[in-house]
Amino acid sequence: MLALIVAIIIIAAVVLVVKKVQAPRVSDQSSVTSNQQAVSSEQQITNNKQQAISNNQQVQNLAQTIDPIAGALARITKKPFGIFITPKTSPVQPERFQGYHTGSDLETTASEQNIDVSVVSLCEGELLEKKIASGYGGVAVQACALDGQSVTVIYGHLRLSSITAKVGEQLKMGDVLGNLGTGFSSETDGERKHLHLAIHKGSSVNILGYVQTKALLFDWLDPAKYLN
Repeated sequence: MLALIVAIIIIAAVVLVVKKVQAPRVSDQSSVTSNQQAVSSEQQITNNKQQAISNNQQVQNLAQTIDPIAGALARITKKPFGIFITPKTSPVQPERFQGYHTGSDLETTASEQNIDVSVVSLCEGELLEKKIASGYGGVAVQACALDGQSVTVIYGHLRLSSITAKVGEQLKMGDVLGNLGTGFSSETDGERKHLHLAIHKGSSVNILGYVQTKALLFDWLDPAKYLN
């Protein structure tokens, strides 16, 4: 009997020791929880920083430009930047051009067809050219700096006689540049009433409305990034 009692006591002691060993210590659990919270906090800080950078970049882009026509971004409905156009596949018919579109076309509404639609300068910079050009009718070119790099901004399908600024004159962001030409007239070289807005990298003037290879689009910026 004594041997049985001793055996029971030994077994009970062993069970208690095993449970104690297996049980997680409160301090260990607290440490794990704290580490997890620290990692979560660091991740949140990183996410907040990335969001702040994104927001700052967006504010910076918009602060250096203004829409040349009110509601510009919503007007890009037919020919955005980079779209490949052929006379058969173009969303605008009839079509006489083919290639990758170097700019964004800002369309006009039905109510704007018979009234003057003013175009203001997208950014601050010198007026480099104003002339009649094939495919555009009236076109103006302005030198600007966007995101720290020199660019030229092309405004196509303007009524040339409405551009009162002289070549070499400094334009402020939002200055009235001129009016859109009358649709399907010599003022737009037979095109519908709309604004072709393009941004070419560098200081050299290039008013091509289309390029023949996608690689050549690298020389241009998407205007939509600078519109509201």
